Amino acid sequence: MKQLSFSALLLLVVLITGSCKKIPVVNYTNSSISFKIDGAYKEAKGNQNVFGIHAKEEKGMIITGDMDAAGDQQISLLINNFHGVGEYSGEENILLVYTTPEFKQSILGSEGTIKITEFTDGKSIKGEFQIKGKAFIINMGDPDNDTEVTKIFSEGKFEAKVTTGPIVEPD
Repeated sequence: MKQLSFSALLLLVVLITGSCKKIPVVNYTNSSISFKIDGAYKEAKGNQNVFGIHAKEEKGMIITGDMDAAGDQQISLLINNFHGVGEYSGEENILLVYTTPEFKQSILGSEGTIKITEFTDGKSIKGEFQIKGKAFIINMGDPDNDTEVTKIFSEGKFEAKVTTGPIVEPD
């Protein structure tokens, strides 16, 4: 009789705990951006350093990553005519802006692609990019020695939390 009571109690516990509604734990993103610039690996991690802004009315998306605590090294990917998952290319649709203490001017690039592989409005974005960027180095003392520097941004990957709002232009 004790065996039957114990078996019935065990079955009751299994049925009750097995039928409870499970609440999934969803982590929308582990914010990060990584890429190689001329073969040198760069990375930013964390929600405070990597984020996205979806400007619905302007049909734009901006993904930004700060590589260091001082904010001296930053990459931004801008997508015009943004419509979610898909591939974007061409200077009318994409722009990469990279700042670093190595150059006085930002490196700008629009030759390449940004591919959005996942997008949940107001929550997260994930994708890849490969872009060629250029900086025009102006030599103030000798304009004949101005130079153009080309940098290749390859193996780019990003995942970021996304907020929705307008792009605010300064007065």
